[in-house]
Amino acid sequence: MGSILPAYGDEDLFSKLRIDRSGNKKEAPEFRLEGLNGGKVQLRDYKGKVICLTFWATWCGPCKEELSSLEALHQQSKRKDLVVLTVAVDLNGAIPVKKFIDKQGYTFNVLLDSKNEVLDLYRVERIPMSFLIDRKGKIAGKAVGPRNWRSPDAISLLNRLGEGTVK
Repeated sequence: MGSILPAYGDEDLFSKLRIDRSGNKKEAPEFRLEGLNGGKVQLRDYKGKVICLTFWATWCGPCKEELSSLEALHQQSKRKDLVVLTVAVDLNGAIPVKKFIDKQGYTFNVLLDSKNEVLDLYRVERIPMSFLIDRKGKIAGKAVGPRNWRSPDAISLLNRLGEGTVK
């Protein structure tokens, strides 16, 4: 993430990436879900980090389109204070999700919401849907539909969230 990036204002970046800021500064709802590899994961486990929280399903074409860029973001952010958290909303549970993740070789965090409780908590009506959560646990923006999270603009925005310079 240390490359030279274009200089845009915050609103320009949000606009360019088609990220809605209408819920800006609301506290991200707390949740606890089973991780794909076992164990319970809570949102508060990542307090102090920037979180890209994405809801998706194995049967969703646009979701599949987005996941490779989330993996790239995850790989780039391993040493940063950025976490990629994905929430699989497949109603058939862990088995199809695990098969899909293993086949693709993805290593980002996958949480299971087969009862759609967290999906409802975040009022997700379409997938993929991503929420950018700042270090203080506040929602900085929401993206409906697939995004290229490895684009220079996305990286710049996430870096600014990490630096705490987004207003």
